Amino acid sequence: MSANSIKPDPELGLCLAGGGALGFIHIGLFRTLEELGIKPGIIAGCSSGSILGAFYAKGFKSDEIEEMLEEFHWLRVLAATGLRRGLLSTKRMQRFFKKKLGDIRIEDLDIKLKIAAMDLQDGTLVGFTEGPLAKCLAAGAVVAGVFEPVRIGGHLYYDAGGVYNLPLELLANEGIKTIIAANTIGQFGLMRNPRSVREVLYQAYLIRTMHLVAARTGPQGWQGKVDEEVILIDYHTHGSNPTMISECAAMIEDAYVQSMEILGDRFGK
Repeated sequence: MSANSIKPDPELGLCLAGGGALGFIHIGLFRTLEELGIKPGIIAGCSSGSILGAFYAKGFKSDEIEEMLEEFHWLRVLAATGLRRGLLSTKRMQRFFKKKLGDIRIEDLDIKLKIAAMDLQDGTLVGFTEGPLAKCLAAGAVVAGVFEPVRIGGHLYYDAGGVYNLPLELLANEGIKTIIAANTIGQFGLMRNPRSVREVLYQAYLIRTMHLVAARTGPQGWQGKVDEEVILIDYHTHGSNPTMISECAAMIEDAYVQSMEILGDRFGK
């Protein structure tokens, strides 16, 4: 059975954490879902997790997404700007998304997608389910202060990863029974030996995010949980450098093996 012939399960949700290049690790999970013959009826993603989720929701197979890995380099899809709200613009990023995904709206995807973003003006978490896909993906992927926030409907938005990197809240009250939650920044996701200033700063961000996610997915369940069962996949990155896309590519196979171990018995393999 091909991946595109699998019907989405309305009772199954998928939550994809962000984390820059770490989001590409989700490709290993997509491969597992394809081999198990299951497909979520709804996806919630944060930052790079929402970007990978958009490709999956559009119908791209795991190997097709992996082929695009080398084309996607953050420095190549960002452009300098003279605007006062950020150092970098997302216009080139949005062009990249339109080129690969088409100039479509979120509601036109094959699977329902909720793109996490933070409202810069009132500090609330939002989940975009409609609107221009490329623009909403950019809104959920920009770091405030570094990148120009994206204006949608009169509000400014930026990456929610600093608080809601695993946005399980967006899947509450969606009528689903089971959530597969793929966490990129867990206890196994830190670098062994950060060396540069950039890596030290990024490691500090990883540590903060790791503790925030752990506090919301602990023994008492996640905040806002009703009756959904959460199957947590806490990726092992073996101390690799998550700022390097080349190293993240090497972790895709590990993510496939790990997710198959967790999901195989439950979903029939």
